[in-house]
Amino acid sequence: MRILVIGGVAAGAGAATKARRVNEEAEIVLFEKGSYVSFANCGLPYYIGGVIEDRDELLLVTPELFRERFNIDVRINSEVTKIDPKAKTITVKTGSRSKREPYDRLIIATGGTPVTLPVKGAETDGVYHVFTLPDADRIMSRLELGMKRAVVVGGGFIGLESAENLRARGLEVTVVEKLPQVMSNMDGEFSDAIIRELEAAGIRVLTGVGLAEITGRKKVTGVVLDDGTQVKADMVIMAAGVRGSTQLAEMAGCRLGATGGVWVDASMRTSVPDIYAAGDMVESLNLVTGKKVRIPLAGSANKQGRVAGANAAGGHMTFKGVLGTAIIKVGGLTAARTGLSAREAEAQGYDFECVYAPGFSNATYYPDAMPLLLKLTVERQSGRLLGAQGIGRKGVDKRIDVLATAIYGGMTVFDLEDLDLAYAPPFSSAKDPVILGGMIASNVIRGEIDSCLPSDIPALLADKGTVVLDVRTQEEWDEGHVEGAVLLPVDELRARYAELDPKKTYAVYCGVGYRAYNACLFLKAKGYRVMNVSGGMRAIRMGV
Repeated sequence: MRILVIGGVAAGAGAATKARRVNEEAEIVLFEKGSYVSFANCGLPYYIGGVIEDRDELLLVTPELFRERFNIDVRINSEVTKIDPKAKTITVKTGSRSKREPYDRLIIATGGTPVTLPVKGAETDGVYHVFTLPDADRIMSRLELGMKRAVVVGGGFIGLESAENLRARGLEVTVVEKLPQVMSNMDGEFSDAIIRELEAAGIRVLTGVGLAEITGRKKVTGVVLDDGTQVKADMVIMAAGVRGSTQLAEMAGCRLGATGGVWVDASMRTSVPDIYAAGDMVESLNLVTGKKVRIPLAGSANKQGRVAGANAAGGHMTFKGVLGTAIIKVGGLTAARTGLSAREAEAQGYDFECVYAPGFSNATYYPDAMPLLLKLTVERQSGRLLGAQGIGRKGVDKRIDVLATAIYGGMTVFDLEDLDLAYAPPFSSAKDPVILGGMIASNVIRGEIDSCLPSDIPALLADKGTVVLDVRTQEEWDEGHVEGAVLLPVDELRARYAELDPKKTYAVYCGVGYRAYNACLFLKAKGYRVMNVSGGMRAIRMGV
């Protein structure tokens, strides 16, 4: 059996090595049009910032290692220009020579292509992507010339990581994002906290405005935005997204799905016999909605490549789908998500509730406990966990992983209440934030308490039939409160509740939601209409 793999890095390299582990007798050849078959592209921003000092640390596996350890023939600087599925051949261009190569099974792992916005000056010297190792090399060479100002176009993972690391190099950095928020795969309130962190680091963030032009005759001198704003710059980082590189697959007759990615079944087979595909170019099943999506993430690409390689070599594996679990470091903050955000759940037509679960990385009486905030998106009738988001300075990573596992397993928030998670003061609290989130959401789903979100507060204040009630202490009130709210500390509530108008509805908040929950239960027992502002002031301020 002759198995050819087009493309290296995550999906292609993983496919080739898995094919070898499944079939020791197959001839396996991998073609990579670039100079590097396997490198850590997710580490590129940190190499640019100097966090990763040794460039060689980014080189994961060399062609020599592929040959010696796996008996895989890796041919770099070899671009596949054509696939003929009837003849079962590919055409490979190496330098000025082209050669046809036969295959029994073919794996296409051509990945993605970074988006270059079609604006004037996009080809000017000084415009870069952060996508390949040569990209990083060009940026490092530019930095050695003493660059002082950079504009980063795009507020997603690569854009924000690049902005932070360029700032660490001492550059004056501006982030430009066309959408009204950064990190568009998270809900808007998380964007606000991330922007505050970026600004605290000295990074200027402009949202809701797009790139109109890159200025400079021979070298970048700045950008013009579509609202007329001009920003001076010595370099521009294009981080406006990634498109799937589907051209070769289309040429071979592989069907594209509704997302624009290559259609594959659970075995990573395309619509063309004996051709498999994996990585950023394919679409996957969303494990929450059951619909096809294209989410270009390294973890998914690795798993897809593994499945494609196994099956091409005669194995029997399946790739079930994706949740879009992702995480980012911005300054001292960690932000993460999995499953559906509230915005995505609404777009999919779910009947859902959202709750906030403020907590801490570990027991507050143990040193270095740091606040974090989780947001759960929950199907109203069943209590099924649809998605989760988190932000904080410590401990967000392990909570999002627990929640991603829960969603993968089809768990409900009632299951979260009963999770048996590790507890010791240096690591967590007796009620871990994940368990606490399950408790809060379960109380809402069971109808024990009505809930509202901080984003509802402006409308509630405008409603003459509703009072926003603060049940914190006078001291906390004096330090800051919701303008228009009424103060009645929870420890005075039993003695003073009769001061409240029973004809009105009360939206009750405290610091994190616990005192407000107790106040709501008491007032509800006395016949008042109440709802708990989920997450309290921590969520209102996104105070992490």
